[in-house]
Amino acid sequence: VAAQLLVYRAAAARDQGRASVDQPAMAKLFATESAQRTIDRAVQSLGGLGVTVGQVPERLYREIRALRIYEGTSEIQKVIIARALLRPGK
Repeated sequence: VAAQLLVYRAAAARDQGRASVDQPAMAKLFATESAQRTIDRAVQSLGGLGVTVGQVPERLYREIRALRIYEGTSEIQKVIIARALLRPGK
């Protein structure tokens, strides 16, 4: 729910002409990191079954990992957020 609200907030800001790079970066970072933590726990709980090719957890792990890379890695998102926060007048 929190990730969804961050996305809505970034979209609303854009719709109102207040678009910034930090809000989408925050939404992407939070959503992908949360998803990664969740699937990591699932794979850990399932043991070998969690990494068996063809099983849902294995597929989700690969897909979520890829999401953390597309459109800027988590590290890049952190740099974008930091620059926005440190910008004079912010």
